[in-house]
Amino acid sequence: MGDNLGCPDMVAGARLLEDLGCDVVIHHIGYDERRGIAARGEKAPTPLDQLREVVAAVNIPVQAVGGMSIEQAIECPKYGAPLVVIGAPLAINPDRFEQAGGNLEQVLKQICDEVHAYGDVSITTK
Repeated sequence: MGDNLGCPDMVAGARLLEDLGCDVVIHHIGYDERRGIAARGEKAPTPLDQLREVVAAVNIPVQAVGGMSIEQAIECPKYGAPLVVIGAPLAINPDRFEQAGGNLEQVLKQICDEVHAYGDVSITTK
């Protein structure tokens, strides 16, 4: 498993990870990177921005993480990324970086049901 966090070219970074023998690419936009871009008044990136390109560039599973809403994370299989990561959106309020409210068990069940509804997502090979 290798992470393309901080790569100036995320697609090339994913290819390099595969070439180095990683069996999974973690396509990752870090919190500090997102906040820095947003502080400059620009739209903060999410892994969905280049997810299709990263998936198409490698022959191994891709997992997207970092700055996605729950709704965006649920869509990852549609982009060809079958490994769904839900982190901070369940635990924190991103605007105030404090504990989020809501029924965690109910939200997790909804996420799992929606992701499983995609069925098996095949890993396409070049």
